[in-house]
Amino acid sequence: MNIEQFLLKAKELGFSATVEPWIEAKKVKGADLAFLSPLKTDLQWQLLFKALMQLIEARTSYTDSLKNLELISDLILMGHEETLFEQSHDFAKWSVHLRALRYPATTKRDDQLKDKLEKLPWPYGSKTKFERRGDRAGIELKMFITSEADLIKAISSLERVKDQIGAE
Repeated sequence: MNIEQFLLKAKELGFSATVEPWIEAKKVKGADLAFLSPLKTDLQWQLLFKALMQLIEARTSYTDSLKNLELISDLILMGHEETLFEQSHDFAKWSVHLRALRYPATTKRDDQLKDKLEKLPWPYGSKTKFERRGDRAGIELKMFITSEADLIKAISSLERVKDQIGAE
């Protein structure tokens, strides 16, 4: 899909007044929109442009816009029209909702893993954050160690975490 085709489709469906400035502001190239090639019907395109309007209104970054547009185009092709715009009033919630619709099994596994990891006895004062990085999910652990004694306590606590993981 090239930019001219995309803009022509936006014009046909009455979205060009908003889409053209967005394309220019974000410096979107045709290759950035390659994932839109499978969209064929006007209904599919209307849904996509409606979603793009939501992303523009939320003032999403270039990366977030394209990442979510790709999810949305996949969901349109999968037939999720009815549930596509649930949570769309809040970008953060909508983004999570779209991911859960597109990857239901992964989302369920991530939620289970997050619950399991958050219940572990992490060292006192440490900060944990569940993250997904590409195809890997895990926990980011931050600790502040000021002395050898703190380090020994943290290692001991991590040993308890390791033992508890091994027991499950």
